[in-house]
Amino acid sequence: MAKKKPDLRALALAPNAGFRSKTVTVPEWGDVTVTLREPSAEAWGHWQAMTLPKEGEEDTTLSIAEKTHRNIRGDVVLFIDVLRDENGDPVFTEDDIDTVADIYGPVHSRLLHQALELMASQADAEKK
Repeated sequence: MAKKKPDLRALALAPNAGFRSKTVTVPEWGDVTVTLREPSAEAWGHWQAMTLPKEGEEDTTLSIAEKTHRNIRGDVVLFIDVLRDENGDPVFTEDDIDTVADIYGPVHSRLLHQALELMASQADAEKK
């Protein structure tokens, strides 16, 4: 019997096909299992828009509190993009940014860090 040929078009167009992901258990959330996916280009664009100084604005004009708030919101944008349910679907939408930012803490930061580690570094790519 001939081996069935994979449908490359369908594989390439699958929503999460181009992303590395991993499943982790979150003890702080009652040992629930979540899926983390590396961030999308769109999320990186939103992150840049939130965290980099606006045109004509100098980074030194912001207070430490303002910089911290800006950086947390940037992290929240990425967190919302990387946290997935067991089917690989997003748990949050952009409408949830304020809600998540209000409670964003160490567990969220640790999960985001794990998702960021999924991205191949230039050094890793060159080894292959």
